Amino acid sequence: MRNAKSSLLGAYLMASLVLLASPASHAQTTRTPSMPNMPNMPATPSNKPVIVADPTAVVMIVDRDSNDIAFMDIKTKQILGRTFLGNNVNPHMVMMSPDGRYVVTGGQRSNYAYIIDSRTLELVAKIPVGFAPEHLAFSPDGRWYYQGNPEGDSITVIDMQSLKAIKTIGGLAEPLNITFTPDGLKAYVGNYGAHWVGVVDVTRHELIKKIQVDTVPGIARLDPAKYLTEIKGIFNATPTPDGRFLYAADGDLGVVSVIDTREDKIVKVIRVGPDPWRLYMSHDGKYGITVNNGDSTVSFIDTAKNAVVASYPVGPDLTGVNFAADKAFVISSTTGFLYVFDMKTLKPAGRIKIGDNLFLQTATTDTADQKLYLGSATDNSVYIIDGQTEAVERVANVGQFPWGTHIMDSKDNYCH
Repeated sequence: MRNAKSSLLGAYLMASLVLLASPASHAQTTRTPSMPNMPNMPATPSNKPVIVADPTAVVMIVDRDSNDIAFMDIKTKQILGRTFLGNNVNPHMVMMSPDGRYVVTGGQRSNYAYIIDSRTLELVAKIPVGFAPEHLAFSPDGRWYYQGNPEGDSITVIDMQSLKAIKTIGGLAEPLNITFTPDGLKAYVGNYGAHWVGVVDVTRHELIKKIQVDTVPGIARLDPAKYLTEIKGIFNATPTPDGRFLYAADGDLGVVSVIDTREDKIVKVIRVGPDPWRLYMSHDGKYGITVNNGDSTVSFIDTAKNAVVASYPVGPDLTGVNFAADKAFVISSTTGFLYVFDMKTLKPAGRIKIGDNLFLQTATTDTADQKLYLGSATDNSVYIIDGQTEAVERVANVGQFPWGTHIMDSKDNYCH
């Protein structure tokens, strides 16, 4: 699906002619505050005005082609400000630190991580990382920022005290999403170029174990050059709310493997539809939903039984699932539809037409679990969907090619 998305993306870019790329300069030096503070400490004084007084009151929008992060006020739906990152950066994912002090993103084309002051929107650090950085995560205490570099098969570890890269974790295979345990002692890495989940010791920032999610077919093992040239492995290891178990979907194998984080062992392998992109966990942890792009279906897994209890057809090119108002909203990126399911009955509850000729991206849900904020790339908009009434409101001109959204403390912050 990742390769399919790239092909589809290329077609849209050719049609819209929105790329205004210019060479990125690697000669720029890293800018860091003179006295960086630990998370949860008073912020370093700045002579710039405070633009965002409450970090929980904004939606952050990743504008890929205008190379900026936009900050939208949740109440007024106005863009409060933007942080321009530089030419030809292509930010991919955005996240706010647990204490609300910093906002971070990785530039797919620049090979840098960017750290923004969440109040003044000032770019305070630009840090060299690995090749083509995409997905990222913070340790629960906010001390460590792990930046995944899938094309470089590595993770860059950034110390949020010094705002500097301190280590590169290698030995990975196209690492995408990173999941920390609640105590922050371990991190689990989904490797899209392999069929194992990496376990990282956060105290040493070292890869200490590989958890094979299932048996790879024998013919692929005999001739990997022929059968494994484009592996669709593990996009994400999705945790239960308490962090006790992880659910890792494998695209090639069509399974979800359940990992016990106490022993780092597989306790169950669940077969779902073909080419599952990842599993999305309901906010109460009772159900997980996989989006299966091989046959355009979704599979509902009961986490108490660790079994598929329902499967339904939906649209193609599925990019995400959000939960709000006791419903699940499944995003079909190229059809302009959200497919709705009642989470009490696990039954289809209709679909919502967002628009025509759109390229929908991913969404975040507000902290009240009532509204979704959905990025729509080709019309430069964010669509706000009321989970209860299913009313849709468009906020236009949020930036060029909005690639994703993020709200601090949302349970549905993810990326494609």
